[in-house]
Amino acid sequence: MQALARRLLAALELSRITVAFGAVANVWLMVLLARSDARLELSEVATRPLWQVLAAGALVATGFLTFGAALNDFLDEKHDRAFAPQRPLPAGRLASRRAIQIAAIALCSGMLGAAAFGTAGTFAAIALAAVVLVYDAFAKHVPGLGIVLGGLATAASMAVPCVGHHAIVPVWLAMSQSMGLGALAYILGEKRPKLTARAVFVGAAGWAAASAALFWLELERNDGRLLEGWIRTDRAWIPLAAVLLGAIVCAWKLRKVRGALASEKTLRYGSLWKSLVASAWLVAAGLPVPAAWIAGVAVAVFTLTALMREAGPQLAEPVSWRS
Repeated sequence: MQALARRLLAALELSRITVAFGAVANVWLMVLLARSDARLELSEVATRPLWQVLAAGALVATGFLTFGAALNDFLDEKHDRAFAPQRPLPAGRLASRRAIQIAAIALCSGMLGAAAFGTAGTFAAIALAAVVLVYDAFAKHVPGLGIVLGGLATAASMAVPCVGHHAIVPVWLAMSQSMGLGALAYILGEKRPKLTARAVFVGAAGWAAASAALFWLELERNDGRLLEGWIRTDRAWIPLAAVLLGAIVCAWKLRKVRGALASEKTLRYGSLWKSLVASAWLVAAGLPVPAAWIAGVAVAVFTLTALMREAGPQLAEPVSWRS
């Protein structure tokens, strides 16, 4: 039982599943906004049962996140032996072949979820898989490019439920959050190679280009208007307030930590932050009930994750009596 618990905890750590709900919340946000938009009433996301599209969205988010994480750890096993020996593969807590098996199953799960959103959703998922592969293959070693691709992966995952969505600003904000959190985790984790001025310029240029494209889509699909047709403009301050509050809380929690712990905390609190911002968008769109249950699930998942972090070592290696 102890060996099984160790392998299970190692697989969970490898898959980054403890920070997955932020990605799930973003996909669910797009599902719920699309179903409330009369202009999209004939789309796949609007005509299928709610439970089905939410389950499919969760498969897309968790599947591709786990696929990228497991493949990343497999490709970086030699590097991690020197720079992150506590990771599951270099520490010997999980065999290398298990990482590839997890990655393959996760990719299939993500594509299965995307199939529920029709042909356009499947092609968006293929594009997402390509972004993940490019990131894992070489872009992660080019910090500026890797951070940009991390944001683009977030945007691509949110496009899967409905490629023709009219609500583009939430995609831009989630993409920007992912890039910012990725850069912060990279710096605080003291990863190599370090972020140089050139890397920062590449990252900023990539963010600016992606932002321009997304805002153009928002204006194009809403007759030249911003935040019109899918949100109550008098409530646009709500997601902005959630962004600012989350940033303040994250800064407070990270004020005394550095290194790998700071990087891990950035991603963990960032997942909760993304979920609460998604909930705030739903409040602004006049959907308070879905907003409440997404926020509730986010807090529950965050609490469960914290408990697992405390109890995990004891489950894997129970304290024994000493004479």
